[in-house]
Amino acid sequence: MSVDTGFIIAVGTAVLLMMAVFIIVFVAYYQQKQTKQQLAFTELQAKHRRDLMEATLRGQEEERRRLAEDLHDGIGTMLSVTKMTLNQLERQVGGEVKVGYEFQKTRSMIDETMTNVRRISRNLVPTTLERFGLLPALEELAEKATDTDTEVQLDCPEFLPQLTPALDLMLYRIAQELLNNAIRHARARHIIIQLFNLGSEIRMSVIDDGIGFDFDAIMENRQRGLGLRNIESRLSVVDGHATFDVVPGRGSRIHIQVKQFDAQPVELLR
Repeated sequence: MSVDTGFIIAVGTAVLLMMAVFIIVFVAYYQQKQTKQQLAFTELQAKHRRDLMEATLRGQEEERRRLAEDLHDGIGTMLSVTKMTLNQLERQVGGEVKVGYEFQKTRSMIDETMTNVRRISRNLVPTTLERFGLLPALEELAEKATDTDTEVQLDCPEFLPQLTPALDLMLYRIAQELLNNAIRHARARHIIIQLFNLGSEIRMSVIDDGIGFDFDAIMENRQRGLGLRNIESRLSVVDGHATFDVVPGRGSRIHIQVKQFDAQPVELLR
């Protein structure tokens, strides 16, 4: 009996050990499977967010183009016709000095309005970017922003690999936003836009000597932080990254980096 009992106990112990090993292997397999499913679900969510953001950015660019066309073809044309009508009316009225002065004043106002319409239209759709690429567009942006109070300097290598139109557009929009913030809000007098490539990465920095800002406070404000959130949204589409070296009371250093070969941001509309 003792031999049989010992054998039964040994067999039972072996069976229990096998069951324990099976349970451990099954639990480990199940957890691994759950982890893979969770990772796949997380990646699917991230892709969905990127696709949604890409569609949103595409919609923004389409709306910009529509507004630019309306300004150029609609309001711009009406102003041109108004100016021609004014010139004809001036010739019919005659050469009275007071009347002539009023015509000249009105014509100057129309010319100024037409200039503003063209400027807004070009800002909405950067034609220089479409025709000549990122560097000429940034040069034009810096030149237009430079005046008696503010100097904008573009620092970039003489040669830059040709980027996709989509990446050109994204970097231009980010530079445009940061430059606008430095001038309007930080009251900067000297701004440097740096652009260079490092291996497979494109890096852009906007450095200013303005009054700086509180990054956390700005991001908590839904109205004031809209521009910075828009930058982060654009970068999220291409897994890019922004570093904000900013504090109140001193100049800001904002650095953008994105992989140039893996980038698939919103396409530049033609």
